[in-house]
Amino acid sequence: MRMRAISTVSGQSSLMDTEELRAYTNLGRNKAMELGDEIGARVKIGKRVLWDRVKIDKYLDSLSGEK
Repeated sequence: MRMRAISTVSGQSSLMDTEELRAYTNLGRNKAMELGDEIGARVKIGKRVLWDRVKIDKYLDSLSGEK
């Protein structure tokens, strides 16, 4: 049974799996996971590891100086 992630207002899921995180950040698996852990975006549900898109967006916005 596949779990559905919570949706945001824009219709995008607020949680993504590791493959989606890799594509979203354009990083390799290890660096993407390292980044996600560093900024506190890891969400563990049972054995499954998902990543919080909102926290990742906020971090990336802070790098570019946007609010």
